[in-house]
Amino acid sequence: MKNKHRGELLLLLTSFIWGFAFIAQKLGSDYIEPFTFNFFRNLTAGIFLLAYSFFRKNKSRKKVDSITKTATIRGGIATGLVMAVAVSFQQTGVYFTTSGKAGFITSLYVVIVPIFAIFMGKKVSKKTAISIILALVGLYLLTVRVDDGFSINKGDILIFIGSLFFAFHILFIDKFSIRADSVKMSMIQFFVASLVSLLLMILFEKPNFDLLMKGMLAILYLGIFSSGLGYTLQIVAQKDTDPTIASLILSLESVFAAFFGFLFLKERPVDREIIGGIIMFIAIILSQIPEQKIKKFFKK
Repeated sequence: MKNKHRGELLLLLTSFIWGFAFIAQKLGSDYIEPFTFNFFRNLTAGIFLLAYSFFRKNKSRKKVDSITKTATIRGGIATGLVMAVAVSFQQTGVYFTTSGKAGFITSLYVVIVPIFAIFMGKKVSKKTAISIILALVGLYLLTVRVDDGFSINKGDILIFIGSLFFAFHILFIDKFSIRADSVKMSMIQFFVASLVSLLLMILFEKPNFDLLMKGMLAILYLGIFSSGLGYTLQIVAQKDTDPTIASLILSLESVFAAFFGFLFLKERPVDREIIGGIIMFIAIILSQIPEQKIKKFFKK
């Protein structure tokens, strides 16, 4: 029970860190192109965790078996490749939309996971089906602009594609984190993601040193706190927490993102967007409540 509560508290801290990360991403996008931003962000995270690994190694002499090593390497590579794609779409999309909307749309990964289950041939409960429908309604209200011929913001589309890959990222973490060394797996994933971002940066962008310096604070926050600390906390916490509960707590990043966007960037959503965000949040919560608890509630 103690480990369970520790995991939940770590996930809550992670969602707080990630919620503020959308502010840093938004500010960073004013100066730095997305692939360049992601390269330095992921590289910073990898170096941060490499330094921590050396510090931890000096304090611990615990030997790691071959199964753990294999799971750590495979998990780091798999999660790194998926995360590189996810953050590429996300960082590009943030430039064209608000941090609050980006947070809510990204959180759709919680509902997307059961959708993947449908395509894998698994049955989906009525509760999950209702959650998916509510999420789609909320997404429509949040992103579709009726005053502009029912158009959808390009940034919202890119953020949504990124959320699809974040769903895969959570599934891969669930698969590998049980056997893997959490810190080393996280470190490997960031070096893999930084390599992918470096290749994309060389192919499509021309980094500007002066602009890079202007966005350095955003890079450091995302690299050290959001990436290095946040994703590592996620891997550690998911070892002690049920994936369903973990997804629910992590989805709170959307609430933090909207709050910080209003507080620091003066982002004021219109009534339609507020209603859409509320409906999406209800869908996210509903999708994560065990069906047995819902039945018990209505029987009372």
